[in-house]
Amino acid sequence: MASAKEPLIKIQDLTKEYYGKIVVDNINLEIFESCFAFLGPNGAGKTTTILMLLGLVKPSNGTASIFGIDILKKSGKIRRKIGFLPENVGFYPNLTGKKFLKLITSLRISDGRNNNQIESYLEWSGIKKSYWDKAIKTYSRGMRQRLGLAQAFAGDPKIVFLDEPLSNIDPLGREEFIQKIRLKREEGITVIISSHIILEIEQLADYIAFIDDGKIKASDKIYKLAQRYGFDEYEITRISHNDKISLKELNELLSTKKGLFSDLPKVLSEKIIFRTNNPEKVDNIVLNYKDFNYTPLSGTLNKLYKKIIKGESYEQKE
Repeated sequence: MASAKEPLIKIQDLTKEYYGKIVVDNINLEIFESCFAFLGPNGAGKTTTILMLLGLVKPSNGTASIFGIDILKKSGKIRRKIGFLPENVGFYPNLTGKKFLKLITSLRISDGRNNNQIESYLEWSGIKKSYWDKAIKTYSRGMRQRLGLAQAFAGDPKIVFLDEPLSNIDPLGREEFIQKIRLKREEGITVIISSHIILEIEQLADYIAFIDDGKIKASDKIYKLAQRYGFDEYEITRISHNDKISLKELNELLSTKKGLFSDLPKVLSEKIIFRTNNPEKVDNIVLNYKDFNYTPLSGTLNKLYKKIIKGESYEQKE
């Protein structure tokens, strides 16, 4: 996805201390229009960072702005433009799913459009229609997670924060929601994910910040981090079938660019695997074709995680 020229979120020296323990340590970041991910182990500071950005936890030091608005001064104004799925989402148990979603959207939209969105977002979530008018206390954990995802995206938010979004979703449901989140990105919604599950991030994120012990260890576009740490294998995967161009035709287009591939690419049924020393040029081309997802080779993010977070030995390029 193309980035805006100005960051949507700007974080400056953001710090949080609890009872003498620093849990977020002097973070500086700029987040552009994208799918941006915080990746790190449990307790790394991911959730606390998000809660500070949402104005739900007060920083001990530093600040941040969202849409150019200081989070310490007008957090309420910011939150009306933001969706949020917490890790442990809470509900009013006696409300029906439909009434809960109507309540949430009414906090973001005041012109009446919310009534037209309720059923479409319940349908989007995958909750069976027979449960829409049933109390949430009758929902399974997976259904509650689906409702939580629906409320995060309902009401036309500009940015959606997702904290461990697929934690209670079954494997098939995860695949379904990864595609749904991708489509929301295509609509122009910036998605910020906090997760310790590498596979989720690998399939969704454009940018990533590795975080551990409250510190940002590395942050950039994923393919740039892969290149920096010496990984040169990438893949282009078909994720939908709307464009007229085929995978084979896309490969032929890329092959016309002199010196783009380091060796002969492998064209499989749904993906192209190749080596390149110019991943940014590939990205600029693939951006024009929404049916395809361009990432480092599957498994590279896990290797980056081990290198950056755990300090395992992979050579970093200067």
